Amino acid sequence: MTNEATIASYIIRDLLGTLTETEKQELEAWRQSSEANQQLYDQYSSAEQIALEFRDRTERNKRISTQLEQFIQEQKTTSPGRILRMNKWKWIAASVIFVLGIGAYLLMENRNGPQEPVASVNAAQIQPGRDGAILTLADGSRLSLDSVRNGIVALQDGVTAKVVNGALVYEGKGNRILYNTMSTPKGRQYQLTLPDGSKVWLNAASSIKYPTAFTGQERNVQISGEAYFEVAKNSSQPFRVTVDNGMKVAVLGTSFNINAYQDDNNSYTTLIDGAVRVTAAQSGNSTILKPAQQAVQANGSALTLNSNVDVEKVMAWKNGVFNFENASLEHVMKEIERWYDIDVIYKNGIPDIKFWGKITRDVPLSGMLIALEKTKVHFKMENNRTLVVLP
Repeated sequence: MTNEATIASYIIRDLLGTLTETEKQELEAWRQSSEANQQLYDQYSSAEQIALEFRDRTERNKRISTQLEQFIQEQKTTSPGRILRMNKWKWIAASVIFVLGIGAYLLMENRNGPQEPVASVNAAQIQPGRDGAILTLADGSRLSLDSVRNGIVALQDGVTAKVVNGALVYEGKGNRILYNTMSTPKGRQYQLTLPDGSKVWLNAASSIKYPTAFTGQERNVQISGEAYFEVAKNSSQPFRVTVDNGMKVAVLGTSFNINAYQDDNNSYTTLIDGAVRVTAAQSGNSTILKPAQQAVQANGSALTLNSNVDVEKVMAWKNGVFNFENASLEHVMKEIERWYDIDVIYKNGIPDIKFWGKITRDVPLSGMLIALEKTKVHFKMENNRTLVVLP
């Protein structure tokens, strides 16, 4: 274990009681391997002390998170020699302090008492999503990329599709227009480099259709679900994205994110860098986005523009984080469905609850549900992979 995010996740899950025996052994071996590792372990473990500071607080939602931030800043001011330590406290707080609505403050809040069972023991067996995808070739054959780390996976009319360090890359120039489709089931995400060098990250339950070589005057791809693009610049061959709902995005060279799941009434295009033109599906009206702006299309209607969007929140999925700042229970459950490959149903309507906080995407479902149950919303598991939200 060398990745700090992974180490932090292991320590958090150890405190939550959700580590497997193998993971416990890995964590213990890492902790004992050096004095620096022991210090980091102690530091992350003592995040529980932050929970104690706020245990008796009654303020709700974002105010709690703000108070935590103030606490950290005061520590920086009073203890200049501990700035590095406080920076790490701030980082771990972002992962552990999962601030929710209706009286649920911290993941660590009730660790001193007995834990209530979370939904079902089955939840502990459901692991978070991981890298993986299905590649559909031009002839209709389907290849699973879940376990391929390196190697050639297909040769198509002079174009080689190969996996390099767990990401799909295309090389060569074909003479015919052949289309491939990459799709990520629920519980999977994947990275792709297109024939022109543009990079695409697919979130769970998403797909992208593209040619094995861009031979025309334009570079056209089609997506569903959610994808982040870093487009290679080529002003003589514009890059265009068509979303399944008909919305279109025209690009020269830029970074942007499209969220357009079919089970969501809205589609979102968020510009990170550069410039894009977004055109609505039915009305045909369009707008040019600047960085940190977002175009929203609701059910094929005209576009609306959001300025000063929280880009960190939009990009959280790509960076391995759930960002549930001001998120509804329905939104949270949709993300959980896609990432943990489960189905969510509501026993008696959808409770009107808002969430505030962040948590890393590498925790098992049981760890996620420990946090969610603190909202006084309860669950049960049915048929192994169906989560029922109880009234």
